[in-house]
Amino acid sequence: MPKFGVSIYSVCRKFYSKEWTPMQGIRWLAEQGAEAIELVPFGIDFLGEPDMIDKCLAAADDARVKIENFSLNANFLQLTDDEYLAEVARVKQFIDVSGRLGVPTMRVDCAGFRRPIETNTTANFLRELPTIVKTYQELCDYAAQYGITILLENHGFHVNGSERTAIVFEHMKGKNFGGQLDCGNFVCVDERPEVAIKKNIGYATTIHMKDFYIRPENRDPGDASQFNCSNSWFRSVAGSYLRGSILAQGDLDIPGVIATIKHAGFDGNIFIEYEGMEDCEYGTRVSLDNLKRIWAQV
Repeated sequence: MPKFGVSIYSVCRKFYSKEWTPMQGIRWLAEQGAEAIELVPFGIDFLGEPDMIDKCLAAADDARVKIENFSLNANFLQLTDDEYLAEVARVKQFIDVSGRLGVPTMRVDCAGFRRPIETNTTANFLRELPTIVKTYQELCDYAAQYGITILLENHGFHVNGSERTAIVFEHMKGKNFGGQLDCGNFVCVDERPEVAIKKNIGYATTIHMKDFYIRPENRDPGDASQFNCSNSWFRSVAGSYLRGSILAQGDLDIPGVIATIKHAGFDGNIFIEYEGMEDCEYGTRVSLDNLKRIWAQV
């Protein structure tokens, strides 16, 4: 049976506005029924405030919930040699943070989210694959000292989609490496989640559960940009308009997605990652409730 958790990203706007501390966020998520917490460094300075690690652990212990994953944006591609070495060093600092947190898994991206769309070609992916694999191998070796499994998420517009991510997973077989399967992100590369998940579920160590509204490229909803996926409309690779929604209130076949995951026998952590326009407390709570309700029904 999986644990139904929440990524603290879902409520990070509360940290930026200074309404909550991260510790209050952890306690609130536990009160809503989160069985596991994913931490992210959005509005939380783990490197500049090292005592934040112990504070978060104490808050989780007090709330009787486990911190079980850490997610980090990173980019190892289209960099100079010096930039590449600096980025690897930065990620290793966060692996040290994850080691202190005692999490079993850590998601690390490899391609920049705001990378120009026109560069996200199959030819470039294949050209960059050796760097992707080499870097993940180095990070896995470093993370092994903490017993951490490094995760690749289908995130952004380049190393996304069931075929590209599967190629990386196949190259990384035998390492402490797995997948953070994001059920919603497949639409960023115009792939149907209910199909893509069937292809990738065998690689999944953890899962992000989210939903999107989708509009065709000839129906501009207004207030749209290419890369601002937080609370507003943005564009897929092919030009569709996307906006985060409360789970099961958007346009994705969430019952079908959950049924596929459940019937595949997945028993890892499933984290709500809410990024809609509604109040984040309301959106996160309803999303978690819907995940549990639908899981019981399918």
